[in-house]
Amino acid sequence: MKWQQRIRVATGMSCLQIMLHLLVVALLVMGWLSNTMVRVGLGLCTLYAVTLMLMLVFQRHAEGWRREFADLLEELTTAWYFGAALIAIWLLSRVVHNNFLLAVAGLALLAGPALVSLLIKDRRRSGDLPAKHSVRR
Repeated sequence: MKWQQRIRVATGMSCLQIMLHLLVVALLVMGWLSNTMVRVGLGLCTLYAVTLMLMLVFQRHAEGWRREFADLLEELTTAWYFGAALIAIWLLSRVVHNNFLLAVAGLALLAGPALVSLLIKDRRRSGDLPAKHSVRR
């Protein structure tokens, strides 16, 4: 087993994803040390949005290198979502000083996509099953 495969088995992420996570952490530390955290946060949120848009564009292609690229972007957006949401909440807290509004925005950012995903899957499943189906025992 190659060392890259061992890392993937141990962490669940590829070496590329780990390097990108470390790059994001390094950018945040550099932004914090140089007092440019707002600019770095806006840049990272913009990078996440561009990655998300590219993923949505390339997901329409069902084969070839475009599909592989879309799968890579999907893994990245899934892995980066929580960090991007936290940065967005922090940036919002610089403008909005109401704790209740920040809590609602945080709940919407963190739980919203999961709820939408569950509702979409539930709607798809309900249409797949016939009204009366037998259960084998």
